[in-house]
Amino acid sequence: MENSQVLFADLKAGRCSNEARNVRKGGELMSVDMLFVDENSTLTQGSVGANRQLRFKDRLCEGSLYTLTGFDVTRSNTNFRLSDAPFSIRFNEGTELEKIPASVRPIPTELFRFMPYSQILELANTGKQLPDIIGELNAIRSTITDCLPGAQRVMLTLRLESGENVCVSMFDSMALAFHAKLDSYGREPKVIIVTSVNPNIVGGRLFLNGTSGTHLYFDSETAAGKELFDTLPGHGADPGSSTSKVIHAQKIEPMTISKLNQFITTADS
Repeated sequence: MENSQVLFADLKAGRCSNEARNVRKGGELMSVDMLFVDENSTLTQGSVGANRQLRFKDRLCEGSLYTLTGFDVTRSNTNFRLSDAPFSIRFNEGTELEKIPASVRPIPTELFRFMPYSQILELANTGKQLPDIIGELNAIRSTITDCLPGAQRVMLTLRLESGENVCVSMFDSMALAFHAKLDSYGREPKVIIVTSVNPNIVGGRLFLNGTSGTHLYFDSETAAGKELFDTLPGHGADPGSSTSKVIHAQKIEPMTISKLNQFITTADS
């Protein structure tokens, strides 16, 4: 008999059949988190525990359609939420995930949680929500090294559609991922979407810090980005004709004492 389909909004909390193992030793993976969206544009968070991630990781692909059965429904964590849904989905030992080529009902291909500047300010230092942000790129400040730990950092200045400027900070692997994407993109983007940022007030200024759930999208890679990109002046111009947004970039390289001494003795005064 065919199973009836249920929308996310109709899910009811129930007793979990098996709790995911909480791994906290040695930096081991605790869980794999994801976001699902249904035909009613309802966004809900899904989670696969570390002891089950090998079973599902090769079957999960961003942007794909799935039917999902045999999962647990639990109340959403009140801290660092990725969606507004009161419930989240947790995979258990009986969960079945089947990829389908298409759906008879239209399902959005993207759904972001953009918030106005005033609401982001209210969330600063609370740890309650991890919103998404879209803006025009004004500046890139970065310090990157291939050899020294702790030096990877990127700070983007984005101008929101409402006119405010905000700073987005990324460190370590996220900073390296940004520069890898920037290099492969071939030019500096004009519009950037940054997902799942953590708002904080530092020194009286608002900073949006990248998290493990942060993803980056440039210019017209998304419908939301293309909509803003098309409104910017000169968006169809030659990319090489625009002024660079990189106002400070530094690559740190280690140097031996002998090379330093050689530089001092041979360099011009």
